[in-house]
Amino acid sequence: MSTSLIFPISAAALPRIAALAYRIWPEAFAGILPADRIPGMLAEIYALETLAADIAERGHQYWLATHDGRDVGFASAYRAEDRVWIKKLYLLAETRGLGLGKALIATARAHFGPELPVALYVNDGNAAAIAFYRAQGFEVEQHVPVQMGPYRFSDYVMVKPA
Repeated sequence: MSTSLIFPISAAALPRIAALAYRIWPEAFAGILPADRIPGMLAEIYALETLAADIAERGHQYWLATHDGRDVGFASAYRAEDRVWIKKLYLLAETRGLGLGKALIATARAHFGPELPVALYVNDGNAAAIAFYRAQGFEVEQHVPVQMGPYRFSDYVMVKPA
């Protein structure tokens, strides 16, 4: 019998998040982001100092998802503007479809406010992620330009009502 778990983590476990990101991002963003941009973005977004600052300075909570004892995904979220904002949500491709993404969203909502809407940014070219979020009850609220360090792209802000 397969077992999946989702649990909150502290700053001490952030290297596990970074290791997963380096495995997931190249596949998740293939054909969406230029391949030569991914290493630089990973180095900036998943630097341990950046992840630790998310927790210590920006009020983020991180959760790790495991399946059969292996790290397979993660999410981070925070509360702002009377919303639960999901900042990161990633799973290894082989574990998609197990309900872990849905469970990570529910975990973030339960932690920060089950009565609040949930919002997130998703790259406007990420059709698979957009379809997943729509299936979870999210709708596009706006289309926005995003500047991340030297990188420019466009995202949708998607919102799931309370």
